[in-house]
Amino acid sequence: MKRRNVVLGLGTIVAGGGAALGTGAFSSVEAERTVTVETAGDANAFLALTPASGASEYVDDSGDTIEIDITGNSEGADGINQNALTSFDELVTVTNQGTNDVNSITLTIQGDNGEDELLTPTPTSFGDGDFPDNGNASALAPGEAVSFGLDIELRADQIDDTVAAYDNGDIDSANFEPAILIDATAA
Repeated sequence: MKRRNVVLGLGTIVAGGGAALGTGAFSSVEAERTVTVETAGDANAFLALTPASGASEYVDDSGDTIEIDITGNSEGADGINQNALTSFDELVTVTNQGTNDVNSITLTIQGDNGEDELLTPTPTSFGDGDFPDNGNASALAPGEAVSFGLDIELRADQIDDTVAAYDNGDIDSANFEPAILIDATAA
């Protein structure tokens, strides 16, 4: 009987040790996989960026990336009004061409010398129903689109003193070349 107890005891120890260490345990794995990524121009990407309806005069989509250009128009105008608030309600349309909902889109101006205080995308974010043509939706489903515009504030009484010193104090003759950062988050 002693031999049977010893064998049973050793079997129990081996089984307990295997359970504690886990079966099939490994310390490292290195595996190589392929990844294929293709880029597309703004109009054909998962998050498409195109001129909003009626904005083709100010949004150039002739290349792979869109550019907003408000320096003049075909009617002979040379720019926006001095000492005024100029609003463009819809310049760019953002379309979800992916397969997941887009939960939020945030627009910010990145520029030098206070341009971020002079130019404001309108609205500045989506996710709380802020974009005008998407009602109170909290997500942009595949195939849905929203548009954004731009406010340019040049009224002297509305501009911070540090920004008013922009371009040697003559903000009305300034040329702005900021970038609009579009940050989108999908589900």
